[in-house]
Amino acid sequence: MKTVEATGKDLNEALENGLNEMKVRLDEVDYEVISETDELTTVKLTIKEARQHLQELTTFILTSCGFRPNISITKDEKGLYLNIKTKHTDAILIGKKGETLWALQYLISRLMKRFHPNLKILVDVGGYRNRRNNFLKKKAEAIARIVLQTGREMALDPLTKKEQQIVESKLSEIKGVKIYTIGKGVSKNVIIAPSDDSDNQ
Repeated sequence: MKTVEATGKDLNEALENGLNEMKVRLDEVDYEVISETDELTTVKLTIKEARQHLQELTTFILTSCGFRPNISITKDEKGLYLNIKTKHTDAILIGKKGETLWALQYLISRLMKRFHPNLKILVDVGGYRNRRNNFLKKKAEAIARIVLQTGREMALDPLTKKEQQIVESKLSEIKGVKIYTIGKGVSKNVIIAPSDDSDNQ
């Protein structure tokens, strides 16, 4: 339901009825007056274009929490990349090991899917994801080199599922090592070990 028509005694009531039906705020929609008489006003409400809708929604969430964000949105073949910058409070939005950022990603994505179900969104704060991903790749590569030299397994710090996928992707480029996990949940450890192919060389 990206568009609805609503009526009311005046413009304000018509808008209020339309917003209640769509369960959105006024800044999430564009509207036009279809007809207006002394007794009845009819308006058409349309959800804003995805990029603008994302901008408005994120701004509302963050300002409601007391942040003063500077938001930039770019588009690529994967979807929309949203990067949030604040003055001196980026660390709060990122959280320990990115936990707050992942929660923000989940919240914004779920809210946007109400009207843009096929849209893929990546939420970032101060370019943290790129820095974190590059750090993980370099660290995994460095540890893999040590594993190849010593023939001994080494453990990485606990990783999220997506971080583990990043490490696995990087290690797939390096012959002679493999990755596996031990433990469960937050106590799960990622191990880099010599692969069977390496043992047989």
